[in-house]
Amino acid sequence: MHRLEQLAIINADIMSFVEGQWKPTGTGMFLSDGVIQKIGSAADILAMSRERNARILDYKALPEATCFPAFMDSHLHVDLYGSSLLNIDLTGASSLEEALIRIRNTGKPDSGNWIRGDGWDEELWHHDPRRQDLDELYHVSPVVLRRRDYHTLWLNTAALKAVGLWENSTFGDDLVPRNSEGPTGILHDAAQDFALARIPGPGLEERFAGIHLAISRLLALGVASCCNMDFSILPELEALVPAMEEEPRVRIWQAVGVDNLDVAVALGLRSGFGSDFLRVGGAKIFADGSLGSRTAYMFDPWNTEQANYGYHTYPSVDYLSERFRTADEHGLWIWIHAIGDRANADVLDAFDRAGSSVSKGHSHHRIEHAQFLRPTDVGRFCDLGIAASVQPAHLDLDIGKLRSVFPVPYQGSYALQSLLSAGTDLCFGSDAPVAEPDPLKGMSFAAFRQRAGEEPYQPEQCVSLAEALSSYTTVPQGVVGLAGKRGNLLEGQDGDVVVLSRNVLRSTCPQHISDTHVAATIVDGALAYEA
Repeated sequence: MHRLEQLAIINADIMSFVEGQWKPTGTGMFLSDGVIQKIGSAADILAMSRERNARILDYKALPEATCFPAFMDSHLHVDLYGSSLLNIDLTGASSLEEALIRIRNTGKPDSGNWIRGDGWDEELWHHDPRRQDLDELYHVSPVVLRRRDYHTLWLNTAALKAVGLWENSTFGDDLVPRNSEGPTGILHDAAQDFALARIPGPGLEERFAGIHLAISRLLALGVASCCNMDFSILPELEALVPAMEEEPRVRIWQAVGVDNLDVAVALGLRSGFGSDFLRVGGAKIFADGSLGSRTAYMFDPWNTEQANYGYHTYPSVDYLSERFRTADEHGLWIWIHAIGDRANADVLDAFDRAGSSVSKGHSHHRIEHAQFLRPTDVGRFCDLGIAASVQPAHLDLDIGKLRSVFPVPYQGSYALQSLLSAGTDLCFGSDAPVAEPDPLKGMSFAAFRQRAGEEPYQPEQCVSLAEALSSYTTVPQGVVGLAGKRGNLLEGQDGDVVVLSRNVLRSTCPQHISDTHVAATIVDGALAYEA
């Protein structure tokens, strides 16, 4: 991607966030040296572009074309998403039989090589998956298939033996379910991590190919910035991002694994260090499991008979507090995964105990997901200066589970409006590949909380489309310290722009949003994607 020194957009409504709301500020925009130089009428911008021999993007043939700041996905997994694009895709398989047909149709031989796939969801099936189903397809080759929430694996017998969990009793039945015939082939959370650590990963060339695919897909969806939670791939990105200087790129904020926190501190790494396309982000920590596998850490049990409250990864709140204080004192933000209400309460307690030095009023530190919150904890986010990094499109995955697990809706699930009303900085993302990193889909679920053919889920927690847009643009850029520099369409700000086929803020139903498409994505003043 050769950087275009001069680029003009005309005959498209320019939407800017001014005076607390999204307003049209012109019908043309001129970008130079990666910065928005001028917003004005299409006629004025056209005249300027001709004087300067600029490239012109004219949307006269797309009457409702509208420019917004390019989107920021505040939580995804670039490496994992790229791998999923290369693996067997089981997303949307409506039955166990369909999933098995998809696996069979890939034609991969039973030669002993690992078979990988992603995206299955037993919530859509009449039968739970078993290792024997995979054994009928692959007796020699080990098979590992990730559930759609990426907190559960489905393995065949060969894979269970290969990772040492065929006869291993390290994990209980909650993480490695068993029956009279042995392990069922399903592994949850900590058992999943145990298995994945023993499975050979793809080679570097394949990983680079996957990351290239992921970046291309993000640009096609209007995403110019992201926070990457794959904290083990910083060396690969340090090699790949500069090598892509002449290609379309996204701006990546890279997480640091909490296991490497002390090393990062010793090296003097600080959040924000790096270049415009690869910067150090936050220290990534896990507090608990997930909703899908019922391992999120809750005050009330998921299963009263087994007293299953989920699980937590931290030895104590004081331990978390010490880690938070260490990171904050050395200029590193905290990005901590917490889903259950008890996990979120403990994490907020830890931030509180860490002291007033922790980001009060700055919202650099974040809780990732924040899916279940007690009413008494909602206001603490703003009070402590903690942002909520939420993935609205997870509702597509979770609504069915929420309705089955909570006959009386849990009032604090995906409490988007409550968090906003309390003054919380709300950042949106996708957790790709858990959900497709499509900000338009995320905006739809944030504003309507509705799957096709179903009633909205807890509509009192809907936010406006304007608020959802801000959570993909101005707010997350502010949380990483770039307020006034990026995330808005104003003269002098960075030239990261998405051109949509229509003004999505005028949508009155999910279908209107799904009918909208990305016409172009501009990053650093250069055209990175064009439909």
